[in-house]
Formats: sequence, structure tokens, C-alpha cells
Amino acid sequence: MNDDGKTFEREFKGKTYDEDIQSLEHYIRDLSDVMTELRHESSTILKAHQLYMNEWQGLARQMYDALLDDLDDAEYRVYDSLRTVKQQATEEIKRLRLKAEELI
Repeated sequence: MNDDGKTFEREFKGKTYDEDIQSLEHYIRDLSDVMTELRHESSTILKAHQLYMNEWQGLARQMYDALLDDLDDAEYRVYDSLRTVKQQATEEIKRLRLKAEELI
């Protein structure tokens, strides 16, 4: 009877680890999709910038350059944060897989 309880507990933990792993893998895919979409949107802005920016002068040009610099900085911070979260999720998946293997 005691062995059946331990077997049930191991199976339950194993399923829980598997569900957590699948959830994190889905989360990583979603983050990758967000990064791809952000790159696409950034590329669209850059193309628009290249079409219209050459004719701007004076204060309008200075303000636009400052705005573009702010957007570039924000984009870098977002990419950096997304990469960090993806790495942390990947490390957590590895940890959960090791724990699941220990149950076997």
C-alpha cells in the first residue's frame, strides 16, 4: 500500500512537471512571436523613416531624430528583456526536466 502511494505521488509530480514544461515551451513560442512581430514593426518604421526623413530640416528634424533615438532605446530594452525572460524560461524547463527524470 505504501509503495502504491509513492508511485501515485511520483506519477502526479511527473505529470505536473510535464504540464509546467509544456506551458513554458508555449510561453517561449509566444515570446518568439512577439520578438518577430516587433522586428517587423521596427522594419516598417525604418522604411517609412527612409522614405520621408531626408526632406525634414530644422526643429522638426531634431525632434524626429530625438524621438527615433528614444524608440531605438526602447526597442533595445524590450529585446533585452524578452531574451532574458526566454533564457530564464529555458533554464526552468531544464530544471523541471531534471526533477522529472529523478522521479523515474
